Amino acid sequence: MSTSSIVDPPVPAEDDGEVDETPDEPSVPEPHGVAVVLRRGTLVSLLIAVVLTLVLEVSTLWRGDPRWVGDQFVTGVGFYVDAIVVWLLLLFLWSLIGRLWWAAGVLSAVVVPVASANRVKIDLREEPIYPSDIDFLSEPGFLSAFVSPSTAVLLVLVVTILIAGCVLVGRRLARFYPRPSLRTLPRRQAVRLGLLRVGVLLVTATLLFQTTKFNEPGNLWREAYEVRGEHWRYWNQKTNYRSNGFFGGFFYNMPISAMAKPAGYDQAAMDQIAARYAREAELINRDRTGSLDDVNVVLVLSESFTDPTQLEGFELERDPIPQTREVMAETTSGTMLAQLYGGGTANMEFETLTGQSIALFRPQMVSPYQMLVADYERYPSAVGWFKSQGHRAIAIHPYMVGLYKREQVYETLGFEEFIHDTSMQSKEMIEDNPYIDDAAAFDEVLHQIDEHDDPLMINLVTMQNHIPVEDHYDDPIEVSGIGGDQADRIGQYARGLEHSDAALEQFLADLEASDEKSVVLFYGDHLPGIYDSEVKNDNDSELGLYQTPFFVWSSEGNEPRPMPLTSPAFFLPLVYRTANAPVPPYLALLDRVYDRVSALQQGRIITSDGAETPEDSLDPRSAQLLADLRLVQYDFSIGERYSVDDLWPGAVD
Repeated sequence: MSTSSIVDPPVPAEDDGEVDETPDEPSVPEPHGVAVVLRRGTLVSLLIAVVLTLVLEVSTLWRGDPRWVGDQFVTGVGFYVDAIVVWLLLLFLWSLIGRLWWAAGVLSAVVVPVASANRVKIDLREEPIYPSDIDFLSEPGFLSAFVSPSTAVLLVLVVTILIAGCVLVGRRLARFYPRPSLRTLPRRQAVRLGLLRVGVLLVTATLLFQTTKFNEPGNLWREAYEVRGEHWRYWNQKTNYRSNGFFGGFFYNMPISAMAKPAGYDQAAMDQIAARYAREAELINRDRTGSLDDVNVVLVLSESFTDPTQLEGFELERDPIPQTREVMAETTSGTMLAQLYGGGTANMEFETLTGQSIALFRPQMVSPYQMLVADYERYPSAVGWFKSQGHRAIAIHPYMVGLYKREQVYETLGFEEFIHDTSMQSKEMIEDNPYIDDAAAFDEVLHQIDEHDDPLMINLVTMQNHIPVEDHYDDPIEVSGIGGDQADRIGQYARGLEHSDAALEQFLADLEASDEKSVVLFYGDHLPGIYDSEVKNDNDSELGLYQTPFFVWSSEGNEPRPMPLTSPAFFLPLVYRTANAPVPPYLALLDRVYDRVSALQQGRIITSDGAETPEDSLDPRSAQLLADLRLVQYDFSIGERYSVDDLWPGAVD
């Protein structure tokens, strides 16, 4: 294996590797022997691997948690196994390139940006980077929203210095401690060295390839991370990475089937479930006198729309969402349980459109749009269902089309049209906000309703309040009880909410004045990642960091219906309750589950009385309903889809 020089006192070269010196020139140190270079290089490569591993592990440190040291170095083995992974990566590059310091520079140029990205994502969204995040590399415009230009430039500069520094160190050392040249080595020794490089390359490549099969039974890497027992914290991924090492957590989230096959799953079982909830649908529909056949159904996911007045740790000069609060007081409304803080937009959209809960998938299924739906030609959803009922399905998102593979996913779900940032009628922005505003997004909905004679099913995902929120408005809402940059961010964000609140009020007024009938589901997807640790700490004991407002409004009239804490998987039955419309059997199942289990989060079940209850403590009826829902979700997602046509006819377009 050809290597860069390693600091070591010069030793006599092997007899067959001597390099002739020119008598008239100053004396040049004789090259190290191959064995010395490889031995010293191996030790130095291991040291470099340990340093780079430490860089990755530090990126998992959250809020200065004192448990980090114990998890990394005492009770857990994550750091040590991670170091082996990094070492194998370095050995692979060394054998491929043939220069240790070049290999160290290249690996550093990867590790430092990855660690930085992990740190930024944990700070903003309280979750680490996942294997599926590689899709975002194709959307540099989206990535730039999380990293300021100055930070990006600094990162590029650091990476450049790292590579250049490693190369210069290697050249400097080679001048004083030259290595033997392959051209001057005897043929037999050169062949042995070449074979060694090939052997190391194949062995390291094989071992590293096994990391992609991490979740398969008997995987050697999984066994290595579990040598002291299983410590996977799937319900909290930032803790999972801290407890099991960066690579341990990263590998744990490698692609895997969405769900384990539930016990008893077969066609007979699904036929029984279909018949059971056909009867439940008949009971529900017996008293339903309304209809959605000629009604526009508008689903509005409002980016980062929350109620900041519910958070502890600061006060706002005024309520930023008074009109929304007034609408909620008069409609079917309540609080939604988000899966994540600071992110997870597409996941909440997925739950709303499919009625499937992220919590019932394996914890590695962190992004169903990217990891599941995109793999299918068609996927059961409300889109197909409403189309089968005579609606035209339109998706609107005032942003780039590739994010979360939306363009591909929307086609799979059955949308007939996707209107985005370049195809909207209006692209207005407010002051210095770089995102298309909510008023323009709502105007697009109204335009589509006016343009079509058929009733529409519209799914709108807004962008106005997406981070970053700094310096968007000249008149932010004043914040007290907290200072510094955080107060500025909160004030700017609250002013954005105020703009959204006004736009929403006008939108509902326009719909009410229209000759067409409409039902609107409105919900926020998650809290923005703008709060520092002091605010997070003040609100982390409960679920304050995971709650957003929602309501269902009808142009035909409303009545107050306060709802319990709700997951978006149960929004569709609420739309039908508001319209007093008959439901298909699948929505009857969701409706019955919701009456007992109103919210689900990975590792958490919230019953309709607001209590957090372990699954093994559920009453028999609730447990049966949840088991049925799990079977149906498996059948609809990765199963044989035995029951789709019976439970949700038309859902697969």
